[in-house]
Amino acid sequence: MTTVLRGALLSYKALFTWLNPLGYLSSRIVRPVGMAIAFISLSSYYGAAIGRMLIGSSLLAGAGAVIYGMALSVGNERSYGTLGTWLAAPQNKLAAACQRALPHIADGVFGGLWTYLACGLLYGEMPLGVLPFTGLLTLAVLTTAGFGLALSALALVVEDLFIGPNAAELVLMMLTGTLVPYDRLPGFLQPVSDVLPLTHIMAAVTDRLAGSGWNTRQLLTEAAVGAGWFVVSSCFLFWTVKRASHRTELA
Repeated sequence: MTTVLRGALLSYKALFTWLNPLGYLSSRIVRPVGMAIAFISLSSYYGAAIGRMLIGSSLLAGAGAVIYGMALSVGNERSYGTLGTWLAAPQNKLAAACQRALPHIADGVFGGLWTYLACGLLYGEMPLGVLPFTGLLTLAVLTTAGFGLALSALALVVEDLFIGPNAAELVLMMLTGTLVPYDRLPGFLQPVSDVLPLTHIMAAVTDRLAGSGWNTRQLLTEAAVGAGWFVVSSCFLFWTVKRASHRTELA
């Protein structure tokens, strides 16, 4: 375990420009809180309760750290000219990608919790206790990691590193119930929402804020969605590694 953690931290240190204090402050502290303030303020302006938007924005902050981190954890190998070496290394690429995800999972939990606490203090409202929210956030970050693994794979075959995470963040913002309620989505988009991470967590949150207990079925479904994405993303990763290795050999 020590070796795994050491390798994860070394990859984080080597591949990310936001490791420096100013970069981390702007991208992982200021940006998610600023986005949450914008969404919560708009919600309040139009007369909606801010509790649901506060939770949704904070979950998105955690998910955003994971999807960008996992995409760049592999994609930056191309930027730094080391992708061929990484592909040629005698290692299990799925295990390597999962190892590199660990700092971003921790980062997502920290960023989402920071956003929730900061905005809760700013608006004087905290709809869920810190411990329940941390549990939800941890589940959200883990299920998003299964989705993020597909972005790691995509970064092997798409040269523009930000196409995948930018599109993924937009999808999570619009189709998971975090910002736009599930029942307000067009009918043909709801089945898409059902297979995305965060959707079922937000359904459980909606029930809870309406006065019901925790909907265990929704939370278990969320875990199943994360597991499903992990399986699909693993298959996609194997295919992209093979394709990228072939292209590297030709080059």
